Amino acid sequence: MTTQAFRIVYGPWDCGLCANCGEGRENYCERTSGLGGGLGGHDGGMAEYLLVSATRFLIPLDVLDPREAAPLADAALTSYHAVKRSLYLLGAGSTAVVIGAGGLGQMAIQILRAVTSATTIVAVDTAADKLATARRMGADEALMAGDEAVTRVREMTGGQGVQLVLDMVGVDATLRMAVQVARVLGNLTIVGLGGGALPVSSLSPPHECSVCSPYWGYITELMEVVDLARAGRIRTLVEYFPLERADEAYRLLHEGKIQGRAVITPHT
Repeated sequence: MTTQAFRIVYGPWDCGLCANCGEGRENYCERTSGLGGGLGGHDGGMAEYLLVSATRFLIPLDVLDPREAAPLADAALTSYHAVKRSLYLLGAGSTAVVIGAGGLGQMAIQILRAVTSATTIVAVDTAADKLATARRMGADEALMAGDEAVTRVREMTGGQGVQLVLDMVGVDATLRMAVQVARVLGNLTIVGLGGGALPVSSLSPPHECSVCSPYWGYITELMEVVDLARAGRIRTLVEYFPLERADEAYRLLHEGKIQGRAVITPHT
């Protein structure tokens, strides 16, 4: 099989009939349970072969290596959807903070750099090696998480806060930071599924700062993500594991020792 024959699978398999599907918001299908392996997942997700319910869920990869492209349907699509919905805020002189520079955060930084030309991108993490990677991926600033990071971001923005905060972790500590660096009329987007609680009061988040928790992305957006990858404007950082080492991959991921994304390759 030639590389051109490979396809990437769109994950949220939808019914194609409900109102959300009709509007192209397949990731919010009202009738499909589990969304093709979404929250909770399905048994057999690492099987060597997978029966897809419709050809429209298969996006051509063309020259892209399918092993490297695998995270495009997950980490890249999720990050792209989160960024795209807030593009209207990212004009000249704007700032975006990406909290968490792991697999999701690295993609978000690259996508921000690819689709915005005048936005300052700030990466925040607890690990120095991930901050170094964030710099290579296009972040203008890379800050160690903590009170000093909050102070630095507010100094950079004249005390106003940032137009867009992307919390790619979603635990209590990152959500506290998110509300501290967001600005009036900004957007705080919670992408990570860490299960944290957002502190809410009359002044927190700031006035008319939108808070949202998007999920995955649309089929059309996956096509756009693949186009960006084909053009070399984003790239995946992956570590490969054969199927028999899947448990090890999960352990390393849990320990925060995976740079980018772990990809299981059943036939190696």
